[in-house]
Amino acid sequence: MADGARAGLLPLTVRAGVDRIARNYLADAETGLRRLRDPKDAEALHDFRVAIRRLRSLLRAYRRWLGRAAGKKVRRRLRDLGAATNAGRDAEVQLAWLLQAQTGLARRERTGSAWLARRLRQWKRDGYRSARKHVRAEFGKAADLVRRRLDLARDGGRTFRDAFVTLLREHAADLEARLAGVQQPDDDDEAHEARISAKRLRYLLEPVRPELAEARTAVNHLKGLQDILGELHDAHVLAAHLADALEAASTEKARRLHGLAMAADQAGLARERRRDERLGLVALAAKARERIDARFAALSRRWLGGAGRPFFSELAALAEAVAASAGPVEHERKYLLASLPLRAAEAPALQIEQGWLPGERLRERLRRVRENGTERYYRTVKLGAGDRRVELEEETTAELFDALWPHTAGCRVAKRRHRITDQGLTWEIDVFDDRDLLLAEVELQSPDAAVTVPEWLAPHVVREVTNEPDYVNLNLAR
Repeated sequence: MADGARAGLLPLTVRAGVDRIARNYLADAETGLRRLRDPKDAEALHDFRVAIRRLRSLLRAYRRWLGRAAGKKVRRRLRDLGAATNAGRDAEVQLAWLLQAQTGLARRERTGSAWLARRLRQWKRDGYRSARKHVRAEFGKAADLVRRRLDLARDGGRTFRDAFVTLLREHAADLEARLAGVQQPDDDDEAHEARISAKRLRYLLEPVRPELAEARTAVNHLKGLQDILGELHDAHVLAAHLADALEAASTEKARRLHGLAMAADQAGLARERRRDERLGLVALAAKARERIDARFAALSRRWLGGAGRPFFSELAALAEAVAASAGPVEHERKYLLASLPLRAAEAPALQIEQGWLPGERLRERLRRVRENGTERYYRTVKLGAGDRRVELEEETTAELFDALWPHTAGCRVAKRRHRITDQGLTWEIDVFDDRDLLLAEVELQSPDAAVTVPEWLAPHVVREVTNEPDYVNLNLAR
């Protein structure tokens, strides 16, 4: 599977990130193609089909940054490869449903289900035979074209992170709008478009799962949505096919009756009158209707009419978090102290009050700083942990601070901060007012920069607590 598990996709350029994912998808497709040589490997064509679909969706999504590497010619080649597998796969899906549904049919109705099963098995054999022949002949040319175009693509410098955030917002908005258009069980076209939109959003998120835990959760939700929409669409396709099958069965029966009548075969006529494929087809049509209504009810319960709003809110928060992660990074080391060094006690102190607004993944910090009789106010969001964190901060007004501060009740700290500059580094010694706790922090230029605790501080250090969650200010405030 094509995941960005190496150095991570987000810091790469768009071309480099897409190139990595695309080549993994091509490798998946090549593996599926080799497996097609084994007639007993029932999933080989399906896996090939999924790899091609993911690759096509990838190039479609990032085409504005890739130029000819994701042009119409490339996407058309991939579309034709995928389309070649549609007939066989559709027949296979309908056959699986039929074999499950026919267990509830009456004896007289099973003649129709057996008749339909024979047709579907033949369509499946013909469809897969044609698909195997086509993909063996065309895949190599399509894969070579994709690789050549990616090799020649210009690297415009735009980061994969920026492009991903843009696409995440666009894809989420598209899916939300598509779902809003599904209002009745028979809105098949609208539901099918929503299914395609959900699939594209899922394929967008899958490669970044190793870097973003929230992406893994979102993908799982989207799989559930795809299942519901897919089953709804399959039931609509089956219902339409059953209408055609009823017409075909009626025509076949009329021809058989006419032939027996012309042959004066009274016994054959009697047998033919007792067996009627149409009874089973009508019963199956009723079951298809039940499935349509049941799948729509599940869709409504989980996704429609505002039910999906929490999911889209989480996606919006994810987009904001990923965008913010491109901001300035702070590299801090933190130490627990047993007592206040004399040098720190002699330094001027800032009086700091900090509080955190409620939130699930993002916790915004409010800060009031008093120094030399003046007050300043700040809003801050931090992402990450340990010695490498992204910090986004801006100064705000007293009015906004006063309006938001009451919402931080129950999640606050108060402390005095002493700053000492030593050998180019600024050490901040925090003495907490609301508990018996002293901490020292120093910010470094890079995560691997060497740091030596100065002589005036070393005797007071208990241990380093950089990676200990108990000493994160937000956790202390809780």
